[in-house]
Amino acid sequence: MSTTNTATQERTVSLAEQLTNALARSFTLGIDTEGFTHHYFRPADAVVVFAGRTLDHYQPLDGRPLREWKAFVSQKRGWASMGQLAPIGLQVDTEWKEACRA
Repeated sequence: MSTTNTATQERTVSLAEQLTNALARSFTLGIDTEGFTHHYFRPADAVVVFAGRTLDHYQPLDGRPLREWKAFVSQKRGWASMGQLAPIGLQVDTEWKEACRA
């Protein structure tokens, strides 16, 4: 007599899904040359700028592409470094906002 043991399968989340979920919420855009950290918070479509742990500035984007903020900081202060997820985050932001306008 044979016994069949059926194991329940747990849903595994792929790395791509994890990245997409993370980008859906927020990511660090980068650190400017004055040491301020620029963080994009997607649910509010806003950039928050921190000096250490202190909030320095809150900038709603109101549907404007995040790349415009990146360009603004490039001109005003310059970037010391970009966040690890910034390139793909900027791309996803552009795609989402272009899709909303279509």
